[in-house]
Amino acid sequence: MNEWVGEDFPCLLIKSDIETTKIIWLNPFAYDYLGLKKPVEAKIAKIVSKASLIFYESYIKPIIFANGKYLEVQITLISEGGKRVPAVANLTLSDNIVYWAIYVAEERDKLYQELLEARDLLEKKTEELTAVSRKDSLTPLLNRRAAKDDINVLITQSSRAFFPLSFLLLDIDFFKDINDTFGHDEGDKVLVALSKLLLEQVRETDVVARWGGEEFLIVLYNANIESIKSFSDRLHNAIETIVLPNGNPLTVSIGGAVLEQDGLKESDVIAAQLLKADKALYSAKDNQRAHTRIFDKEKGFIRL
Repeated sequence: MNEWVGEDFPCLLIKSDIETTKIIWLNPFAYDYLGLKKPVEAKIAKIVSKASLIFYESYIKPIIFANGKYLEVQITLISEGGKRVPAVANLTLSDNIVYWAIYVAEERDKLYQELLEARDLLEKKTEELTAVSRKDSLTPLLNRRAAKDDINVLITQSSRAFFPLSFLLLDIDFFKDINDTFGHDEGDKVLVALSKLLLEQVRETDVVARWGGEEFLIVLYNANIESIKSFSDRLHNAIETIVLPNGNPLTVSIGGAVLEQDGLKESDVIAAQLLKADKALYSAKDNQRAHTRIFDKEKGFIRL
């Protein structure tokens, strides 16, 4: 190779002895980039990192001996001033001479890093948007659509290995009077306060959502009627700690239904359970409110 051939190439062209790793020839770009002076008296160890040299000796060299070449190997160059620079090298072997074509990849790595950061930012923004799209506009609870998605996951799990699910519809007693007497801003404060309390009372495996207006939905994981009684007793007591501007405690009416195994055969399991829970809720509201009633296919509506 005549030296002038490498004059204008914007990459490092190097020849080295396969046995001694002594550098025999460099193109002008390589001289300038590495900060070497003519005549060069250096080995490959001077221009690559220690890790790259070990990789070359232990892995690349045997492959070059066997195949005569090794393409697109990533190495770390040591440029002028001791700066470590990522690079990609193509190596071929002829008459015990290794021909190196080395391409500096510093800008490529910067771009790659920027792409990774952009991807991470996009994923974060997507997660944030997904979270926002699942939330109710006023309260910290799930909205109706997100709740249905999560409940369907539980139903699918129950279909594979059955466990009961309890559906509870909760309605704030005399909420219209609260809005009319104290104003809608105060009504919104009540909704937010109740929502936060509900989140404190449920487990991570449960689903709790604002179902609409002053109505809320709670789905208890692996819960039967006995579980509902224990939960609703605790819930009613906790809700009464929320005090209205007139000093009266907040109360709610709750209607519930337990999804048994045969209920999984319904074409719309959620709708079927909510219909039962809604009937139980109206039974509670028609009978003094401030308590829980459960739908039972044999006994009708049971007050807990």
